Amino acid sequence: MNYDCQGGVFQEWFNSISNLLKQSGGLKEISSQFAKLKSDDERIVFGLSLASVEDTLVVEPSFSTKSGTEATRLRNEGNKLYQKSKYHEALEVYFYSILNAPFSSKGHELSLAYANSSAVLFNLKRFNECLRGIQLALRNGYPEELRYKVFDRQGKCFVELGKFEEARTCFGKAKQALNGSSLDEKKKDMWYKDLEVEICRVQEDEKSKRQTSTNKIFMDEVFELPKLTHGHNTMLVSASCAIDIVTSFASGRHLVATRNIDVGDILVIEKPFASVLLPRHVNSHCYHCLTLTSNVIPTPCHQCSMVRYCSESCAHQSWESYHSIECRYLDLLYRAGLDGNALLAFRIVTKAGYEFLKEFRHNIQRGLSIITDREAGCDRGGVYDSSSYLPIYCLVTHSSDRSISDLFRRTMVAILLLKILQGGGFFGKIPCSREDLAFIGGLILRHLQSNPCNAHEISELQLNPSSVATSETQEIAAGIYATLSLLNHSCDPSVTRNFYGDTCVLRAIKNISSGHEVADNYGTLCALTVKAERQEKLASQYYFTCQCDACENDFPLYSEIQNSPSPVFKCSSCCTSLHHLTLESIDHESDHEPKKTKGETVSAICPSCHYSNNLKKMKASLKSSEELYQKAMDSLLEEADAQGTVTVLESHLRLLEKLVCHPCRDFNNCQEAIKQCYNMMANCRVVTS
Repeated sequence: MNYDCQGGVFQEWFNSISNLLKQSGGLKEISSQFAKLKSDDERIVFGLSLASVEDTLVVEPSFSTKSGTEATRLRNEGNKLYQKSKYHEALEVYFYSILNAPFSSKGHELSLAYANSSAVLFNLKRFNECLRGIQLALRNGYPEELRYKVFDRQGKCFVELGKFEEARTCFGKAKQALNGSSLDEKKKDMWYKDLEVEICRVQEDEKSKRQTSTNKIFMDEVFELPKLTHGHNTMLVSASCAIDIVTSFASGRHLVATRNIDVGDILVIEKPFASVLLPRHVNSHCYHCLTLTSNVIPTPCHQCSMVRYCSESCAHQSWESYHSIECRYLDLLYRAGLDGNALLAFRIVTKAGYEFLKEFRHNIQRGLSIITDREAGCDRGGVYDSSSYLPIYCLVTHSSDRSISDLFRRTMVAILLLKILQGGGFFGKIPCSREDLAFIGGLILRHLQSNPCNAHEISELQLNPSSVATSETQEIAAGIYATLSLLNHSCDPSVTRNFYGDTCVLRAIKNISSGHEVADNYGTLCALTVKAERQEKLASQYYFTCQCDACENDFPLYSEIQNSPSPVFKCSSCCTSLHHLTLESIDHESDHEPKKTKGETVSAICPSCHYSNNLKKMKASLKSSEELYQKAMDSLLEEADAQGTVTVLESHLRLLEKLVCHPCRDFNNCQEAIKQCYNMMANCRVVTS
């Protein structure tokens, strides 16, 4: 994943600094001095000492504040859309009204926006979310004279959900609330009679113990995380017992299988140490956990109107962990053009916290935190914990591989972010020492270098139910995952990543034998990109020459694989290709083909290990599995049924892996179908063409 600062205010600042240095006539000397610096701390100190930097990189708070006037305007706009039955459009506008409404206001802008949102949600039959909106309206001071409306709506929701006792209680509250309303007596009487009818209806439903199906239909959908296939690893906290860390001269530190792993096995379930929602998705996803919030009443930040959360819990965790520091500068961060890499580096340091990082610095100086090779990033007990800052700090930066201009530019980004930390109160009320300031700036610079090689894009499937095969994922956020960062690259990977909110689930998409490497993909698949292009991209971003099997054996592109009805079988014992024996040769014998033995069994002796392979049995197994596979594919493509088909697809891929040699189009097709199923079961947004 590669995020570079493109355009925006930062580019203007950087150009100004460069021009000032050129005009001073000392650019050559400054470059020479900067090139001699060995540590990130030194680079920060050097950058801060330049007058052009100090004069140019001046930061001031810049964020969208709350506005009662704007909240009221938006609510009125939503009311007009609601009256025209444009419910989805009205809901979106009401949500913006919530985000803009002040938390404490005599005008009740926030509570009114919540209540109006609940009315739309009731019409959209999203009853649980409607109830949440009503609760939030009441909690935020919904006017007494209007409460009969929301109590009535609350009761109707409970009726739809089959909760009759709660419904009766709410209708009773609505009757009591009529006394405090501003309605004239005639209208009060009409409301009173209507509520009596509702109560009688509820009593009849309760008496007959009617169980409606709407309780299941309209329950909010919440995905559940799967579980690790082989149990928890005591050393790799987020991983399965089926994998472990090893180190070799050729591959460095990487993950290997400690037992045979099958297609579909879940090997890692990992929360990021830090993640950051990309600016273009701030209006549609929870700013903290990254879940889709398009149809969820947003919980706003109490200070700015820019971000939204799916719950009060996420809002609280975000504020306590990082948002309190960045909130007043968030618009500046976005306008600066600092996308994923810089924002994530900023978030990592903010989340770690100043007090922790000061202690961390002392531990480094005393040599207590960092161990080399296999144990780098592990605590003193040898545990590699994804929630710890230490493994993130230990990720490679490739500083020595970078050009002086690259390092200088990243240093300027780090100084900008450091100044925002200062303005946001990261260092507390007592001024920090120059050494601490340099250390924190150096950490930002360190992560600006390590993130492009280690951070992961967090994706979401844009599912078109009528075109499952062409539905694609899009990047919504960036995250840093300690365990995922241990995975080496392969152009023909054995695992795939899916995201549930910000949590990553790593599944096997190949059978992996015990002792073999577990390999991820860094964005260059052999089926889609020729070897030369793959190697160029990997070398420029990750600083290595790929030597995976796909590169060493120059695997063909998917389009170049012959669509043969007769795949090449491999030896069941040693996996050697039985390339001279295909399905056709089994059905049409010649003098050069294996002879039928008693019982019509066709066998072939492996030229490598001399194992006798029962080809007829292999053919029958494959044919039987293909029939189930085709039915599952039809169901997936026509009905978008991921849950009902993925098990069949996994079973077929395991069999193909066992019986058939690569390259094989059927294997690629099945593997891609499985990956799409996993996408549909994780972050997924239904769209229409």
